[in-house]
Amino acid sequence: ATYHLYTFLISKMIGALGSHVYSFGISMYILSMTGSSLSFATNIILSYLPRTIMSPIAGLLGDRFPRKWLVLGGQTGVILTVSGLLLYTHEFGLSLMAIYIATVFNSIFSTFSGVAFSASIANLVDEARLQKAMSFNQLSYSISGIGGPIFGGMLFGFVSMEMFLIIFICAAVM
Repeated sequence: ATYHLYTFLISKMIGALGSHVYSFGISMYILSMTGSSLSFATNIILSYLPRTIMSPIAGLLGDRFPRKWLVLGGQTGVILTVSGLLLYTHEFGLSLMAIYIATVFNSIFSTFSGVAFSASIANLVDEARLQKAMSFNQLSYSISGIGGPIFGGMLFGFVSMEMFLIIFICAAVM
């Protein structure tokens, strides 16, 4: 049960942090590409609005279907979405509309994965470690909320957008 607790913490941290890093880093890229704070804010909204809308649906599906499949399906969707954006970028160059579409789908898929993963905490650990697992869950959200923009800004400043997307895909595969 302790193994599951720390595996959960690491997996949840990577997932939540990756989502925030992507959201902030790609938004910084939009700001530098367009110079428009409206475009920057639009991408941030397109990152959070689908989560808000889809969370109850993800919770409902998490109650009716195996959560493992929702977690794996959500992670697969995130990987395929960002991989599609990378391929599109390689072929046609990075466009604002492609980023917006990828951000919406990334947000939807990560919502399903995150909600299902959080809902399975009670199945992953025994009752004696449940409180600790719940606190680790909140810890992962707090750290990712603070660290995501930091790491996203650093990656934006130091690597190309293609490398940024490749790093995100590699982290999501883990």
